[in-house]
Amino acid sequence: MAYDPAPLTLAFRRGQLDALVRTHLDPAGLFTPEMQQTLALRQLSQAWAAYREDRGITLGARLVGAECAAERDAFLALLTATLPSPASPLAEAVRTVRRIAVAPLAAEARQAATIAAQSMVQLEAVIATLAGERLPTDPLERLLALIDQHRYSLGPAGDDALGATALSPCWAINLLALARPQAFALTAPPLPLPGLARRRLFRADLSPAKRRDAAREGLLRAMLEAACDLDRIWRATRRFAAEFPQQRSHSRLGSAWLLLVGLEDLTPAQLGRALGVTKAGAGKLLRQLESGGLARSNGMFEPYSCTPIAAAPFAADLY
Repeated sequence: MAYDPAPLTLAFRRGQLDALVRTHLDPAGLFTPEMQQTLALRQLSQAWAAYREDRGITLGARLVGAECAAERDAFLALLTATLPSPASPLAEAVRTVRRIAVAPLAAEARQAATIAAQSMVQLEAVIATLAGERLPTDPLERLLALIDQHRYSLGPAGDDALGATALSPCWAINLLALARPQAFALTAPPLPLPGLARRRLFRADLSPAKRRDAAREGLLRAMLEAACDLDRIWRATRRFAAEFPQQRSHSRLGSAWLLLVGLEDLTPAQLGRALGVTKAGAGKLLRQLESGGLARSNGMFEPYSCTPIAAAPFAADLY
């Protein structure tokens, strides 16, 4: 019998992530509450990218940008409705994004409410399946069973495989992997994993073997990204401390840096709304970060970008 290393690879990645979560996010761990908020903002941005891909939204790559205000507000409303606690870091991240982003127009707000109301049917169906006792406890088998129960396209004969896949509730599964990670039984201290499922897993013309391989790769990729984000945020704080070692207790520069790490790019006006300072004051903070090599200006009317932060490799070649 041929040796299959795949189950051990998945178990190794789960154990690795468990250890990182306990080290960084436990009450006595390395992360401060502000660093946990940075992680939540990164997770929210990644979840928005997955949501746009799942629902075929081509614009609005920036979570706090002016494009796709209706779709973004519907996404935030759906996420808020599924979060178990309004005091969680993700709930605070949603409030931060609402504070930073330009408020939607009245017509966009109505459109967002319509999108959210129409989407709740699919979302509640996935919630009901996750709450049941029929799903396997193994994470990979659990994800595959969840997909099978919510796959509209059942076979190539007489079915529009691609059309049915486009209408799949993949977005709902990914939203719940963010809001209720404990339901997916991946890590002992539950950690949100944005983009856990891919829409191609719902295709009827994908063989069971290829579906299983693709689902496993998706799990490994999501866990690897989560591990890298934990490491990036820790490295970002050390990098800031090295560049700006003598900060006063009331300085907003560290908060500005962590917001930039969480959202990856910000305009002075957006940073000002986030910190409750003037646009001029926020611009000064961003220029200070740029002088230390932590931020990059992209032009007069463009947002400042966070310079790349390397993460430990975490055996990325495992999948």
